[in-house]
Amino acid sequence: MTDEQAREPGGRSGPGRTILMVLVGAVALALVAALTLGGGDPPGDPDGLETGPVAVFGEGLPAFAGADGDDAVGRLAPDFDATTFNGDTVQVRPGDGTGYVIAFFAHWCSHCQAEVPKLTEWIGRGGVPSGVKVVAVSTAVYLDRGNLPRAWFAAEGWPELVLRDSDDSEVADAYGLQSFPYFVVVGTDGRVRARVSGGQPLEGWEYLLDQATLSGAVPTGSDST
Repeated sequence: MTDEQAREPGGRSGPGRTILMVLVGAVALALVAALTLGGGDPPGDPDGLETGPVAVFGEGLPAFAGADGDDAVGRLAPDFDATTFNGDTVQVRPGDGTGYVIAFFAHWCSHCQAEVPKLTEWIGRGGVPSGVKVVAVSTAVYLDRGNLPRAWFAAEGWPELVLRDSDDSEVADAYGLQSFPYFVVVGTDGRVRARVSGGQPLEGWEYLLDQATLSGAVPTGSDST
């Protein structure tokens, strides 16, 4: 798709407004069980196995307060560098012509533990659209909470890229994370098209992947019909 192929109001054949409202409902459920980055346990991994160095470039996004009227939509997503569990550095550069769905998971979050196998199965059946990358970011690591990320993603057979956030969850903070699981959709032009939190229905996941293939103006509110 080219930059001119952002869909106009009324040009979508799918129920965009309905899907958006489903996602807003998922946000409400997520906020009820919001799991913050704070807590009494020290975060991170001093041995650098479950976390790693990161570098964030550009202005961070505002804290996510809900999908309806999200101030981040239309803004440029920040670039970042992070490492895999094997220590390889990966550069994520929104605006390079690739669409991104960046998924933030915490290893101790029960909602994340339910979402990862569901998405793993779904991706295995249908794949990811051409020109779109799904990037999982393992964040908010607390070693004494069990189900450690490296082993967890391997056991679930997660088929896409997994990157480690820093001990201080700098990537999550730059993308405005407030609860888990958390998804940020970035179009091919590097601009945020949607942010949602909480477990997603499969039609919601399809909507997010579809949005990642687009660029240009982002339909919102009544324009999403």
